[in-house]
Amino acid sequence: MAKRWVEKAVGNGAEVIRVRRLSGGTASAVHAVDVRVAGGTALRLVLRRHLLFSFLQEEPDVAEREARNLQLLERAGIAAPRLVAVDPSGDECDVPAVLMTRMPGQLELKPGNLDLWLRRMAELLPPIHAIDPRPFHVQEWKIWDDLRKLDVPAWSSRPDVWRQLIDIVRGPWPSFRPRFVHRDFQHYNVLWSRGRPTSVLDWDSASMGPVELDHNHFRYNLLDFGFEVAERFSVIYREVTGEDPNPFWEALKFAPGPPRSAFQRETVDRFAASLLAKLR
Repeated sequence: MAKRWVEKAVGNGAEVIRVRRLSGGTASAVHAVDVRVAGGTALRLVLRRHLLFSFLQEEPDVAEREARNLQLLERAGIAAPRLVAVDPSGDECDVPAVLMTRMPGQLELKPGNLDLWLRRMAELLPPIHAIDPRPFHVQEWKIWDDLRKLDVPAWSSRPDVWRQLIDIVRGPWPSFRPRFVHRDFQHYNVLWSRGRPTSVLDWDSASMGPVELDHNHFRYNLLDFGFEVAERFSVIYREVTGEDPNPFWEALKFAPGPPRSAFQRETVDRFAASLLAKLR
């Protein structure tokens, strides 16, 4: 059913000639699809099919939303996949689906020059945050991990730090100007070639919210490299953007699960303590 939909969506005598599963996608199946059209030209596409029923119940418009975001990104000139077709309801592709162009490059997860890698990542953000979404509708941001709902972690050696952080985020929020954010900005969603980013992927969660969200989400993922690397990114981010992120937003969504190792426990506690120090 999906194969027929792809061929129909592409048109021009399209024939699917190769399909392979791509990594990633926790609530969706993502496949690289090669399509041959009249004249023998091969198109390199990606098909994302949203399969998780519980997720679709919560966010039934996810495919339509991603399609709108891709159209917005194309208009803004952002290096991202281009929309080919969307089946928002799943009537033709069996589940809600988005067909898009396949971008060149590969993930860069073990950078040789860490500082340059961090700088290149930071440089991706200003053009994204400058996007004016009008007339497209972009969803308001949602809190994925909410520290307000967390009790002081039993595993922590710094319960006093967590108690104070939780008290702060349960208080009043600072004001902010909603801006366009990727919302899942991290190194697993950026392709590279010859030392430079070629594309930013996975735009289904793009939202209007505090601009700090992208800075914060990447920093949280950088904890796998160590606390110092996450802190270094903040320095580079300020140099690149000229903006000083409000630590409140980072604290609000810093609600990690139990660490899997002593190193992770120490890193997470240290990170929490640094947030508290910035908020004082």
